[in-house]
Amino acid sequence: MKGIVGIEAAIVLIAFVIVAAALAFVVLNMGMYTTQKSKDVMQQGLNEATSALEVDGSVLGYVDSNTKVAAIYIPLKISPGQQAVDFAHDRIDVLAMLPGGTFSKINDNNDPEQPSSTPVDYKNLYDVNATTISAKIYIINGDDDTVLEPGEKFLLVISLPSNLALSQYQKFTVEIRPLQGAPLTIERVVPPSLTANELVNLG
Repeated sequence: MKGIVGIEAAIVLIAFVIVAAALAFVVLNMGMYTTQKSKDVMQQGLNEATSALEVDGSVLGYVDSNTKVAAIYIPLKISPGQQAVDFAHDRIDVLAMLPGGTFSKINDNNDPEQPSSTPVDYKNLYDVNATTISAKIYIINGDDDTVLEPGEKFLLVISLPSNLALSQYQKFTVEIRPLQGAPLTIERVVPPSLTANELVNLG
């Protein structure tokens, strides 16, 4: 009789151990799933708060014969660890805040293109006879598509009409807003020394 009771107790104990193990597995699995989801949410939030773009070198300006900055040149590349950015005109918005006003979608209908000459002559990339502000993207290093990928370099060229050309000490801001991620904001001040028909470093 005692042997039978001992066997029954062992069976009950084994059942309890199996149930406890199964419950522990479920709890552990749910914990790992929750941790992974939290990590994914945090990573997505970080990506949304971090710009995939960065300035690749110096921002330049072209000084026209009136000794005013008539064009702005911004070299761009992908930030380390970030994904490619599509620069098709309907997938990115370039906004310019100038002393003469704020202008959105100045890249309208302008997809990235290859420069007409090699080596690239910056002075020939902007619209000398511009009547409105406009932005064009040139592929300096990369393939012929509209996507800026890691290792490639694009050049954003903003042409300013005479009534919006920048003088000494004037501040301007350019925002590049891709579909995903935070916009890249570039703020610069025109230096005091400008030489006509020459490029000037805007920092």
